[in-house]
Amino acid sequence: MNTQSKKVLIIKSSPAAEHSVSNEIADFLVAQLQAKDESYDINIRDLAKNPAPVYDTQTLQAFYTPAEQLSEQQKIIVSPSLAYIEELKGADIIVFASPMHNFGITTLLKAYVDQICRMGLTFQYHEHGPEGLVTGKQAVIISSAGGNFQLPAEKHKDFQTPYLKHVLNFIGIEDISVIPVQGIGLGEEVAAQSKHIAKNQLRTLAISVL
Repeated sequence: MNTQSKKVLIIKSSPAAEHSVSNEIADFLVAQLQAKDESYDINIRDLAKNPAPVYDTQTLQAFYTPAEQLSEQQKIIVSPSLAYIEELKGADIIVFASPMHNFGITTLLKAYVDQICRMGLTFQYHEHGPEGLVTGKQAVIISSAGGNFQLPAEKHKDFQTPYLKHVLNFIGIEDISVIPVQGIGLGEEVAAQSKHIAKNQLRTLAISVL
C-alpha cells in the first residue's frame, strides 16, 4: 500500500446543482478512488457554491502590479487567484467536471480559468513563445453535453474540450484524459448509456492510471 497520499483537486463548474451530470460523474470518480487500496487527499472546489471573481478592470490592474506595490485593496483582489494557483500547484491530479454551455465552458469555469492563468505564476513568455509553469500533473476532463459532439459531423461545434485542453497545455499540464458524457439531451436511453460508458472509462482510469 502506498502510504503517501496523492492530492486530488476536483473543480465542479455546473450551476445545475443536484441535477448536474458532470458533478454526478465526478462524484463517481471520487468513489472509485476512495475504494482503492491507496491514499488520496481529495479537495472539491464547487464554483457554483463559491464562484471565482469576474476578471474586470480592477483585477487586470492588480494582476499586473508587482506584488510589493499592491495596495491593500489590490491584495484583496488578487487573494482568490493566489489561493486557486497554490491549490492547483499542490495537486497531483486535477479533475475538471465541465458541462457544455452554448458550445463552450460555463461562465463559472471561465471566471476560474481567468484567475489561474497568470503571467509569471502559471506561465511565462520567452523569445521562443510561452512556457507553462504548472508541470508534473495529471488532468482529467469530464465533458458533459446535451448533444453528442463525439460524432464526426458535430465535433467542429465543440469549443469546450479543445479549449480546456489548450488552457491546460498552456500552463504546463500535458497528461490529460478526456471522459465525454454526451448526448444527455437525446433521451433517457442515450443519456443512461453515455453515463454508463463514462463510468466504465473512469473505473479503468482510476485503476490503471490515477
